[in-house]
Amino acid sequence: MNIYTNISFHILVDNRFSEGYVQEHGFSLWIEALEHRVLFDTGQGFAFLRNTIKASIDLSTAHALVLSHGHYDHTGGVPEFLRCNIKAGVYFHPDALKTRYSVGNTTSPKDISIPSDAKDAIFNLPKHRTHLITRPTEIFPNIWLTGNIPRHHPLEDTGGPFYVDPEGKIPDSIDDDIALWITTERGLIIVTGCCHAGLINTIEYIIQISGNQNIRAIIGGFHLLNASQERLEETMLYLKKRNAEFIIPCHCTGDKAVELMQKKLGEKVIPGYAGLEFVISDNKTIKRK
Repeated sequence: MNIYTNISFHILVDNRFSEGYVQEHGFSLWIEALEHRVLFDTGQGFAFLRNTIKASIDLSTAHALVLSHGHYDHTGGVPEFLRCNIKAGVYFHPDALKTRYSVGNTTSPKDISIPSDAKDAIFNLPKHRTHLITRPTEIFPNIWLTGNIPRHHPLEDTGGPFYVDPEGKIPDSIDDDIALWITTERGLIIVTGCCHAGLINTIEYIIQISGNQNIRAIIGGFHLLNASQERLEETMLYLKKRNAEFIIPCHCTGDKAVELMQKKLGEKVIPGYAGLEFVISDNKTIKRK
């Protein structure tokens, strides 16, 4: 059984960015755990390849591409990735390929589906490279995907005006939202894309599946930018109780939520940005490269 002692992460796409990186509303994260290399989401596409080159990451070496859900800002770089990589498995929930919209009260409906060229690129893959994830699945030793995440917490919702029709009559529950976790000796490292299933729901489900109560780190988008104050406070209380060593909020978490996390949880909160590279080691330190 693989026990990962040093796991490296490099944020490739995020709403925030460091010098030399391209900013974009989206998320992409490169993960290396021993010999396993996983790309988690691909942003919208424009920043993805440029930032990958800036980061000196060779996409052809990836063993897996994980798509957290089927929104354009997480899947737009799929064609570029598949042009660079001819071997990696692609892991996603089957509902990730469906059409969906954001429908606001004062704005025109916006198609936020996985882009058509990304969908075509996936459809054209050999069958052995596509993996539909609906239940907990171990893709490499001690590296897991959740599949469907049960929704139990009364304050958590998808975080936006999401529908499967442009008229905004049929809500989209975004059942394709999945998360990744890695088991280490000190506990779990959890990675989320947008966390449309809810951060509390996601963490609780992973704890239930894994049987591990210890949370080392939580990394990714938490989709709290539209959350009520009540939900924010409840989330902070939960995170404080869980006592993760590190929390790295990215993408759709929202400035207000990030500021509240820093206020309530202190130095363990490290806001993410494109270009942030770090290693979580077998001791209690996070090392930025």
